[in-house]
Amino acid sequence: ESFLQKRNTGGAFKAIVNGTADIIFCASPSQEQLEYAAQNGLELVLVPIGFEAFVFLVNDSNPVVGLTVEQVRDIYSGKVKNWLEVGGDNSPISAITRPRGSGSQTAMISFMNGQSIKPANSIYAGRTLGYSFRYYVDGIVASKNIRLLELNGVYPSKENIRNHTYPIVSNFYAIYRKTDSEREDIQKVISYILSDQGQQIVEESSYISIN
Repeated sequence: ESFLQKRNTGGAFKAIVNGTADIIFCASPSQEQLEYAAQNGLELVLVPIGFEAFVFLVNDSNPVVGLTVEQVRDIYSGKVKNWLEVGGDNSPISAITRPRGSGSQTAMISFMNGQSIKPANSIYAGRTLGYSFRYYVDGIVASKNIRLLELNGVYPSKENIRNHTYPIVSNFYAIYRKTDSEREDIQKVISYILSDQGQQIVEESSYISIN
């Protein structure tokens, strides 16, 4: 079995709890995932190793180049149903959601600030609005017909994430079991990630250095 494995966020948390992974690298855990660890008698250590932005994206044929935080919340709560209401053309908004427990869905629930996620239209109804972390869409935006939206007038560029002018910037983490805190191999990995060379790798991976 490989020392390095790729999993989705839900799979990664199950792996760190059941002991099949020693360290995972991902966004903030959901409350359910933290409770899952606690139910299994585990406390997790979350070490911030970089910054990430939560972004919204559309097809590049969409005339809308940006939305406000409130407009996005109104779309995903079902109050706004047509792009015409937010400066676009007369087309239904197909607001795509993600499975509960995924990192992006946990971020979206937090972003909604207590409002229920109940978009009005199916994903086939009209022009699409989606969301993810910038890391995942960075390469896609460069090669496909997808555009990241400005949020409150600020584009999610690396510089705007670094200086925190983009509205939704968060840490991503190296996570391990607290019972493994004294393990030399784990501490070596953490120290390397936080070193200058490790942080350069973070930057080259489309995340933003924490230093």
